[in-house]
Parts: sequence; structure tokens; C-alpha cells
Amino acid sequence: MTLTITLERHGVPLSVAQEQRIHHHLAALGKRLEHRPEPIAVLAFSGPNGRREIAANLRLRLGPLGPTLTSSQSARTPDQAAHLAIQAIERQLERLVAGQRGEPSYGVPSRRRLAGIPAGGEVGGPDKPRIFSDS
Repeated sequence: MTLTITLERHGVPLSVAQEQRIHHHLAALGKRLEHRPEPIAVLAFSGPNGRREIAANLRLRLGPLGPTLTSSQSARTPDQAAHLAIQAIERQLERLVAGQRGEPSYGVPSRRRLAGIPAGGEVGGPDKPRIFSDS
């Protein structure tokens, strides 16, 4: 279905060009959500904080029974902050889909101990030097 977009400005001024760029990024996200039932995106801006940056908070609900993905990013301009928040949501969506496909370790290196390497961190046999870590 079509992505429903709600834009909350909270006193943050947006130029026409910035608003067009934000809608362009949200439309690209909407293309990835075509097969989701009733996705809803709420993008809220908050005014300049102590570092003179605009914060963008994006909440994406993936349908009535789906999870809600959230991201909070800040940048100097509202369109940059929105772009960063949308990129973070896209990464979360990739992880979610990978988990649904049965790839639970998507993007995470294996933490299993290998059969030939003992837990103490030493590598090699009796003829090779032993390696120890300081940590």
C-alpha cells in the first residue's frame, strides 16, 4: 500500500526546496514498503538545540500488526536531518527483513570459538610462539 506521511514541523521553518527533498526521500522509502499493509511514517522536527542543529525524529509503523521502527538524527538543515533519519530506518528495515528470512547474524561477525583456537587467545602449537593479548 501507499506510505502515509505526516510531517510535524514544531516551529522549524522549511523552504520549498527542503520540503521537496524531504518528500523525495520519503517517497523512495515508500517504494520499499509497497508490499506492507498500511505503513505510516511520522517525521517530526524539533528546533535548534544547543549546537544549532535541527533534530529529526522518524517513526515508521509497518502496518497495524507490524513493528515500529524509530530513528532520531540531527544535522544543520532539516532536509539533511531527515535524510539521515531515513537512512537509519532503511538499515533497520534491512535487518528486520534479514531476520525474517532466517539470517539472524546479518551484519554481525561470528562470535563462536573456532575449534583450533583455545579460549585463552593463544594461537599455534608447541613449535610456534605463543601469542597473548594484554586485554
